[in-house]
Amino acid sequence: MKKETLDFEAALKRLEAIVQKLEDPDVPLQEGFALYEEGMKLSSQMKKELGEIEKKVKILQSDAKGNLQATDFEAPDNE
Repeated sequence: MKKETLDFEAALKRLEAIVQKLEDPDVPLQEGFALYEEGMKLSSQMKKELGEIEKKVKILQSDAKGNLQATDFEAPDNE
């Protein structure tokens, strides 16, 4: 049986809860590791989803005549 994936917002809330738990110094090592592993999977899922959405984003730009054109979204380079 395949584990159900969370939508982006639910995954973000879960990831925030995981981070909050990991900041607790009293979390046992095994539990902390399991939380870390879950958090990394959620992070990967969210990154993939954002990448897919980014590919679909179109930006409307005006040409010289004032007509709107759809162009592919280009993410800025992180320098």
